[in-house]
Amino acid sequence: MPPQMPAEILKLRSLLASDPSQGAKADGAWDEAWRSNVTPWDSKLKDVQPSLRELIEENWGETGIRWEDLRQDEGKALVAGCGRGYDAIYFASRGIPSVGIDLSPRAVEAAQAHLATLSGAPTNVSFQAADFFSFPLSTPQPFSLAYDFTFFCAIPPDWRRKWGDRYAELIRTGGVLITLEYPLDGDREGGPPFSVSEEAYEEVLTANFEKVYDAVPTKQSEGHENREKIVVWKRK
Repeated sequence: MPPQMPAEILKLRSLLASDPSQGAKADGAWDEAWRSNVTPWDSKLKDVQPSLRELIEENWGETGIRWEDLRQDEGKALVAGCGRGYDAIYFASRGIPSVGIDLSPRAVEAAQAHLATLSGAPTNVSFQAADFFSFPLSTPQPFSLAYDFTFFCAIPPDWRRKWGDRYAELIRTGGVLITLEYPLDGDREGGPPFSVSEEAYEEVLTANFEKVYDAVPTKQSEGHENREKIVVWKRK
């Protein structure tokens, strides 16, 4: 049985329902969520998810992709719905210039503030308020890596096809999309977070991406047990 929705999630849904733009376009509601600290997706760890760290630091060799290749030819990373910026900062610390984008300007401010508190913070990371689906690209397929966590589950399910198509526009051939697929807790009504499944990702990615790694992490955040998988997709 899916877990009961926490009060914070219900408050977020109420904020989104009150915004006439709604869904992932509801920039006013997402901004208000940050102003009101209604941010249930924001990591209680104040860090990247253990499952991402395990993939990059322990299991990356199993993907068959050299990390160094992702850094070559001006390769860079994208984190959409970056929130407080933990993930973009992490990729930057691993040697890949990184860009975090978020629909909410307040989220971007929070990411910049968090970066400023870090001793020895990477300088190859930036944040901007932008719409994932429409921000302009300086060059075709400008990213060698992208990471998607709590973004797929935040958008309405009927947007998922254009989500997959957009990543195909953003990621260069041979580059990768890392999906931390969560929450895998069965069908339930409403969102966000909307119900997700492995099949939902596959349906919108397999035309342009090849799955090269698929695992249930052995290291997970509290409350994520049996509710997530981490998958690496290589752009065809």
